[in-house]
Amino acid sequence: MMAAKQAGRRAAGRRPGRRAWVPVIIGVIVGLLGGAGLAGAYPPPSTDMIKVQAADWYQHMRQLVSGSETTGTRTWKGDPQIYAAPPVALPPEPETNDDLLDDGVADLIDVNAPAPDAHQLTAVLDEAMGELGLGHRMLVVDAATGETLYDRGGQDSVVPASTLKLFTGISLLHHLDPNHRFVTAARYTPSQGVTLVGGGDGLLALGESTGSTVGYAGLADLAQKTWNAIGEDVTAAGVATVNVGVDVSRYNRPWLHPDWTEGLQEAGWVSPVYPLNVYGGLTGHPAYADTAVEDGAGLAASTYTSHLNQLADAAGATVEFQYTGQTSVPDEAEQVAEVRSAPLGRQLEYAMKQSNNMLFEMFGREAAIAAGSTPDFTGSTQATVATLDQLGIDTQPLVFADNSGLSPRSRATLETTVELFELMLTNEHYRPLLHTLTVAGYDGTMENRLTEAPYSGVVRTKTGTLEVASSNAGFTVTTQGRALWFAINTTGSEGDYETTRAEQDHLTQVLTNCQCTAE
Repeated sequence: MMAAKQAGRRAAGRRPGRRAWVPVIIGVIVGLLGGAGLAGAYPPPSTDMIKVQAADWYQHMRQLVSGSETTGTRTWKGDPQIYAAPPVALPPEPETNDDLLDDGVADLIDVNAPAPDAHQLTAVLDEAMGELGLGHRMLVVDAATGETLYDRGGQDSVVPASTLKLFTGISLLHHLDPNHRFVTAARYTPSQGVTLVGGGDGLLALGESTGSTVGYAGLADLAQKTWNAIGEDVTAAGVATVNVGVDVSRYNRPWLHPDWTEGLQEAGWVSPVYPLNVYGGLTGHPAYADTAVEDGAGLAASTYTSHLNQLADAAGATVEFQYTGQTSVPDEAEQVAEVRSAPLGRQLEYAMKQSNNMLFEMFGREAAIAAGSTPDFTGSTQATVATLDQLGIDTQPLVFADNSGLSPRSRATLETTVELFELMLTNEHYRPLLHTLTVAGYDGTMENRLTEAPYSGVVRTKTGTLEVASSNAGFTVTTQGRALWFAINTTGSEGDYETTRAEQDHLTQVLTNCQCTAE
């Protein structure tokens, strides 16, 4: 394996320039250490590999997010529990969308803190891996210099699982501003009635606006605006019924990926990808519900119809609104009402921390539309790869089957994953993604992992879990104050997710604790 080499695009001179205080690396220190590398690529997945063990995986992921073996309400835990003072300041929690761009995350890296010696770190991590039972690939890069400190299979083709969402997130922010809001509209014509038109919001509330990211745009509010606009007209016309349809033509078929098994759908992790959905694809607010909708567009439209009927009854009108299913909005239909989502930056942060597959499939399609590509699985993944190539990321090893990482047919490398973090740090346009990483011991899928000193509140990562492979990628800060990017991919667990998490966390602990500075 290789140690102390320059990573990714910085070595090729294609990375955006660092700030003036970043040291320039003159020359490349190359060392060849003992031990054979891991296999270069996975074999093509078999049918059995694609069949995710839905029940076990579903329960495992629910525990990650809810912190309990039971479903239902989740308790708010407050600020991150930092058991030891972090050697560098943590990024401030953004209060406005501008803060997402202007918080100066790059200034938080202490370039004067002692950097680990690549040879010592390699010896320590190799020893740690030798004591573990699963197969791990791992890459460690100095965040300040871009120097590769540890490389065990960093260029191998791996199944990224949900760390693929990081790639989709880059494409999304490249094409859409963090302040962008998705519009859900109601259009009306006397001949066809009301058409609910999906505009990309997957976090609609079934009732009134919640005022927060999840459910910021409420279907009850949209119904009220619609009634205010057409109520007098339909009442005066004396019509008995008004049809209500839903237009999902913003996205193309297929609505479901062929690699998404029925087990995944039944377990609550995927449903048809339409341009509107409620609560991120759940039947209720995620604080209280974890059952996936079978038809998010249908649930949204039928609930919207019910609100219209309640408003008509309250007004003493005899008209009945009747949901008729999917339709195409007539060209002559007038827009009579709309509701807007929370800013995209907020939705992205929520979706990444909760690893919400439905939202990322929608994000991929919205980026594709903005890029002039087709809003389907093929067009959206092609748009992501094209965007990454434009940004200087090595796209040769990238094969994306979907936008969420659920398909085991997707491929990436740990090296390209770490390149994304370096892009986030050096380019403020993509820096909001750093805020979307889950915080160990605090939120998202890392809430119940690394909950003790000196990791809690310091380690920030994106996790990914499939039966065939699991990943964890992000950054830590060593006990000596050096910020390091790292990425881990694990195979051989055969569905033993607890062991996978424990071994990945052990490697993260060894990395954080290693005082491997040169004498």
